Order: sequence, then structure tokens, then C-alpha cells
Amino acid sequence: MTTDDRDKARVVDRVLRMIDEAGAQGADLMVLPEVWTGLGYSDDHPVQDLAEPVPGPTTDRLAERARRHRAMIVGSLYERAPDGRFFNTAPFIDRDGRILGRYRKTHLFDAPNRPDIPPGMMESKKVAAGDDLPVFDTDAGKIGVFVCSDLRFPEIARVEALKGARILVCCSAFLSPRLDHWEFFLRARACENQVFVVASGQYAHEPVSGIAFVGRSAVVDPWGVVIATAPDRECVTVTTIDLDQIEEVAYRYPLMHQRRPALYGPVASEGALAPAAPGG
Repeated sequence: MTTDDRDKARVVDRVLRMIDEAGAQGADLMVLPEVWTGLGYSDDHPVQDLAEPVPGPTTDRLAERARRHRAMIVGSLYERAPDGRFFNTAPFIDRDGRILGRYRKTHLFDAPNRPDIPPGMMESKKVAAGDDLPVFDTDAGKIGVFVCSDLRFPEIARVEALKGARILVCCSAFLSPRLDHWEFFLRARACENQVFVVASGQYAHEPVSGIAFVGRSAVVDPWGVVIATAPDRECVTVTTIDLDQIEEVAYRYPLMHQRRPALYGPVASEGALAPAAPGG
């Protein structure tokens, strides 16, 4: 889907119709893109105008649809927290319409040197970063969540998998033209953690900011095989997954039991690498 910062109400109504379409096809887990209620990168439609409490008006409407279709719903939107801060938050709504919890994006997209997005993009100037990696207990097993640029940090998916997640959900607004990165990261996160990855992405151009997205929502199995992908248009994509495949893959390649955490200390260190110079 493509959001439109000029008319949040219309976007929400459109997404609710898409949820109804997915529900009519028997979808169990419905994944929406990142900041699907509005991008917030225009001075005329800033984040604070799009943000709302969680729970709030939009999550209430999602909860009603979750109860109606007996489905779980996940998608990120801008949250206005009680302390006045803003977060890029993905509430996890269960089949009974309850918010089991929320994932707040932990790795914000700061890309000040991208020439195609003048004058660069600094998500950290708009929202605060989350500091937790929750995994949600559901009747389909444990499900982990991350948001867009979190995908570039393999530690997120690995921690959630080690917490028992069998499905990893990625809500995204992955920027064009990096379709190659999008597909590679989704397949890698699924294969290296031997889980399913269910990813939903914004598509085309947001009309206010002009920012373009790769779209191509996808489902990837524990072998790293893309078993469903959206075409280059706004649509609902539904597929079936076999959770028993997780055990089959882990039996053949027991990678999680072959890990050597004592060697991985630098991964969790605070040290930072100096940025490479252009052309370096």
C-alpha cells in the first residue's frame, strides 16, 4: 500500500477494507507496513500531527477488525507516549482485539548523506528509539517483530529467535531503489534463524514527500525461499505456511545448537567504527 499524509482518515479506511479482504480469505496473521497511517516527512504534515496514543483511535479500529476476523494484526504507526515522546511503534493485536504489547523501532533510519533524499533523512530527529525486543506468545507460537531499518541489524532477528520466535514480522517502508537489499535481508534473516519471515512494505511514491518505496511484501520460509511476494501494485497477498517446516530445517541443520557465544563478545560491545570516506 501507499500512505498519504494529507488524508490519514481515508488511508485508515482503505486499510480496513484491505483487512476485510484478507479476512475473507481466512488470513490468520495480517501484517501492515511501517507508519502506514502517514509518513510524517513533510513540514505540512509532521509526525506530531499523525501520532496518537496506543491504545488509541486507530488501534481501537484494528482491534475491532481482529475480533471480527479472528486474526492477529501487526503494523507500525506513530505513537504519542504519555511522556510526550514519539515512537515508531508496532502494536501487536491478538484475535480477541487485545494489544499483547508493542514493539518500538530500535534502529532509526538516519541517512544524512543520501543524495536522492535532500537534505538526507534523519528519523532520530522525529522519534525516539525503542529499547526492548519483545516476543509475543500467540496460539501460533511466539512471534517477533521489527521495523524497516532494523532489518539491517541481524542481531535483532537473532535475539528474537533465541527468545523462541517461530515467525518474524517486518513492517517496512523500505526505500527505493534498494529492492536488492530488501530481498536479500529478508531471505538472510529467515535462513540464518531458521524461521518464517512475514514482511509488509509500502509501495510507490508517497504523494506529499515524493519518497519512493520498493514494495514487494513477501513471505520467506526457514530455508530462505520466498514463498509469496506481492506484485508491483497495491494489493493483499495471502499465503499458507507450515510451521512444522521449522523443525524439519532445524533437524537437518541444528545451527542454533552449534553456536559459540563466547566468541561473539564484540557484537555486543559499544565500540563504533569510523565512517568510511566517500569512495573509500
